[in-house]
Amino acid sequence: MKKQAHYTPDTPIKASAQAAGYLREDFRDLDHEESWILLLNGAHLPLAKKMITVGTIKSTQIDHRRIIKEALLCNATAIILFHNHPSGNPAPSASDMNETNKLKKACDIFDISLLDHIILADTTYYSFAEETQNKF
Repeated sequence: MKKQAHYTPDTPIKASAQAAGYLREDFRDLDHEESWILLLNGAHLPLAKKMITVGTIKSTQIDHRRIIKEALLCNATAIILFHNHPSGNPAPSASDMNETNKLKKACDIFDISLLDHIILADTTYYSFAEETQNKF
């Protein structure tokens, strides 16, 4: 669990802290979970950010089909998945880990890199890429 850094949108995203800073404001003060994706080009510059699902206070669904569709429509070569934990604890659940693995497999089919899955909570975040040493 790390603190996020500030990010400026005109530079490539090269670290999880930058990515967390990029979407921080979209998740500020939410009392429910949401999932979003950040779509990136080959140079890791943001093409778009898209809300995928709105959930409850304890969960949100990860819609793999919609994520792949949005990536293909934007011609994205990479994505970063985000969701929040309103509880303030960014630690991933077993479901979070399972959904990340399923999305990775779906992305691989379409030659889209899943660079990270970041869970935002208050002023901290959890990065699957950082925790598994799978840096971008």
